[in-house]
Amino acid sequence: MHPDATYLARQYYTALDHHGYDMLRNLLEPEFVQHRGDMTLSGREEFVTFMRDDRPQKDTRHVIERYIQSKSDDEIVVRGHLEDGDGDELFVFLDRFRARDGKLSELKTFVKSSTAN
Repeated sequence: MHPDATYLARQYYTALDHHGYDMLRNLLEPEFVQHRGDMTLSGREEFVTFMRDDRPQKDTRHVIERYIQSKSDDEIVVRGHLEDGDGDELFVFLDRFRARDGKLSELKTFVKSSTAN
């Protein structure tokens, strides 16, 4: 039995927040793709490289407000916000994950600027 999308999403945020890039790599299918408003990252290695080396701010923490599991175990929507190292809210996000065979296969990210900024 493969882990469901909820478990994989929780592990995804843990990996990012703790700079666990090997852990992150192991959660993703080789063909993983992330779609977001400003770019698309295609392939596990491109995504992990971006998160490790190129994202604008790495000292961040994902604060999850809600996990919404689909009727099947292969899709989940996550709502939360991202905080910087000082605990200031940077933006609100909505992530929709799809999983296949125990790995994350797709992520669609929506963001809204924080009203706190």
